[in-house]
This record gives sequence, structure tokens and C-alpha cells, in this order.
Amino acid sequence: MYRTLGIGILAFALARASAQAPQPPIAPLPVQLSTAHKLFIGNAGDQENADCLRFYNQFYSGVQAMNHFELVSAPKDADIVLELHYEIGFGASVNSGQPTPRQFRVVIFDPATHTVLWSITERTNYAVFQKNRDKNLDETIAMLLNDFSLLTSPQPVAPNNRSVIHH
Repeated sequence: MYRTLGIGILAFALARASAQAPQPPIAPLPVQLSTAHKLFIGNAGDQENADCLRFYNQFYSGVQAMNHFELVSAPKDADIVLELHYEIGFGASVNSGQPTPRQFRVVIFDPATHTVLWSITERTNYAVFQKNRDKNLDETIAMLLNDFSLLTSPQPVAPNNRSVIHH
């Protein structure tokens, strides 16, 4: 009985301490994310398949539809460079018929220094039926576009914490 009571008191104390722990200050995002006007999108797909190409085409169209960036045809002409990655688990195969975890990643670079400014990743599962695979891919691309839009807005919002970042 005393052991159970002691564990309960310890759990309560830990929960109370973590609830009262001060949150670290929010670090500023790289200024290029909110000031960029010219954008280059590269496809580092990592896999040769239709989903990789579809990801590139849909993401490119989605950024165009934002009407916020001028899409340029060369990285040297851009304020920021986006590198799109399509990745599956090591040793996994999208042709196995199994639900293979996949991720789609957007890596954002400064073209002058080649420094990674930010990376956005969304995960999804491979689906056996094309209709489900298309639906999963559409949802994942929509999430990445939303994350990118939040990150590059005049009042940037970090995609994973959804709180406004002030410079």
C-alpha cells in the first residue's frame, strides 16, 4: 500500500514539475524563409517511380498556385532552393504488396552558401490499391504545401509546433 501511495505521490510531483517547467524561448527562423521571392524546386526523388514524379509535379503546381513566389529555372537565380525527396524504408520495396512506410521531405537551402535552412517531412504508407495510394499521396502533398506556406509566410509559423514565430 505504501509503495503504491509513494509511486502516486512521485507521479503527481513529476507531472506538476513538468507542467510548471519554463518553456525555452522560441528561436527565430532563418530570415530567408519569410523574405524569399524567387524559388527553385529540384527533384532529388531518391526513387525512380511514378509517385516521385507525381510528388514533384503536384508540389510545383501547389507552390505556383500560392502566387507568392516566382519560380525560376536555375538555382543560382533563386533566393531559396527546395529539394524534394521521396524516401522509403531501407531495404523496403514499394512493389512488395506490404504497407511500406514512405516519407516525403522538402529540404530548403540557401543557394549562395548551400546551407540547409529548414526541412519539412511528412510520412505516409504505401497502399496496394492505386486509388488509396493516390489519396495518401494527395493528402501528404497537401500537408507539405501547408507546412511550407506557414513557414514562409510574413509571420512564419513553424510547421511542427504551429505557433507564430516572431523575428
